[in-house]
Amino acid sequence: MKDSKGFSLIEILVAMGIIVLMFSIALPNISSFFQISINSTARDLASRIKETYNAAVISGRVYRIAFDLKEKAYWVESGPTQLLLDTKESAEKAAHKKKFQLSLSGKEESSSAFTMDKSITRKKVGLPTGVQFDGIRGPISTEPQKDGMAYAHFFPSGLSEKTIIYLKDGSKHEISLVISALLGTTDLYNRHIAGTEIFGR
Repeated sequence: MKDSKGFSLIEILVAMGIIVLMFSIALPNISSFFQISINSTARDLASRIKETYNAAVISGRVYRIAFDLKEKAYWVESGPTQLLLDTKESAEKAAHKKKFQLSLSGKEESSSAFTMDKSITRKKVGLPTGVQFDGIRGPISTEPQKDGMAYAHFFPSGLSEKTIIYLKDGSKHEISLVISALLGTTDLYNRHIAGTEIFGR
């Protein structure tokens, strides 16, 4: 009898069959993991939205949720007792003024009346791996904002800034969170909801 130092063809085929079987079982589980991850992220965010709404009503201050779309993070900020939101025209005018001041002074000045509220979010909350913002749309814009900073405001009077928050993951699952203008409730949709369905334009 010869001393064999390799694997036979049958042993290799059995090993490959086992590997293929393991992958066929694992792939649907990986997809469902991302589905669970995006669903839990949406529920956590909806819960923080309700907490932010309640804090604004109880404290008598304007609150907002800040979304850093580039860094895939969000946090809650508290601000003054009164605040006027920009219209499209006033936002453009403020951006022009800020650009002009930046060209004169050479440095950007921070004039935000808001600070991070650590009673709701102790720090910036990062989205889990594989989940990201696919945009934020407020009542003024006609298209979702895809980069930079976006905000959703909550007022002491019990009103909220109607906002759509789009989430997606690597498995092409999409969830849209729609913040109601009244009662601070959030509706969840398992699809990318068009702004025209919510804002009528």
